[in-house]
Amino acid sequence: MKPTFIGIGAQKCASSWIYDILADHPQVSVSNKKELDYFSYHYEHGQAWYENHFQYRPGVIAVGEISPSYFNEASVPKRVRLYNSGARILLSLRDPVQRALSQHRHLVRIGLVTGPDFSFETAIDNNPSYIEQGMYATHIRNWLKYFHRDQIHIVLMEDIVSSSQISARSIYQFLDVNDNHVSKSLNEKSNPSYVARSQLTSEIVTRLRKGTQSIGLGNLWKTIGNTGLRKMYRIANRKPSESIIPIVTNEAVQNIRSKFRDDILDLESILQRDLKSWLPQ
Repeated sequence: MKPTFIGIGAQKCASSWIYDILADHPQVSVSNKKELDYFSYHYEHGQAWYENHFQYRPGVIAVGEISPSYFNEASVPKRVRLYNSGARILLSLRDPVQRALSQHRHLVRIGLVTGPDFSFETAIDNNPSYIEQGMYATHIRNWLKYFHRDQIHIVLMEDIVSSSQISARSIYQFLDVNDNHVSKSLNEKSNPSYVARSQLTSEIVTRLRKGTQSIGLGNLWKTIGNTGLRKMYRIANRKPSESIIPIVTNEAVQNIRSKFRDDILDLESILQRDLKSWLPQ
């Protein structure tokens, strides 16, 4: 099946929540695997490979996938345009400093930041992507070269937190599906922040999950999770990321906000919305 919509991120901006509230909508078909990364990392696989990830169901109106890698990859908008010029684009954003901090927690969790210094300030100096991915207006301008503004629906994570139902309804309306649907994932936190007590155990569990999904046994994995074993594992092998990441000082936060200032002002003009809470105070 050929997708009619594509979620493009941004990374750590509630894209998993959007996937979840679309996955159980009866008029929406999403890829079984989130983050196909076709237009960014797997373009050489070809369209047939891509479209084989989507299954037809009676009553489906909207078909799509969500890959946050698409947002800031410069080559992706043109590729999507060539594939489907009428595609609808879903984009979620959040305070860029909070996004960068969430990215840092994620990298610590998966073991890419190994310490002994786990501080956000050190990491942001060492990893340019923390800032680069938060230059939202810059990346949106690139997408606007290939798609009309009304083809891009932008939702802010702050709005999702304050009113998940209104945010979900706006997404459903954008995709022309029933906006009265109430997702079972509406008020769930899709990706809570944590670090593994044992990285080896975490890697083994991840390999098992991916292995079952790769051979078509994704439902078996879900069944195992529903027995309570997944919850037991999480309690045993997870701890809050804040337990090893030092608290970020306000001075550091304001310094980082200054790096985003000009881009945020440009974003305000694109969204026609006041974003002063994201600016340096």
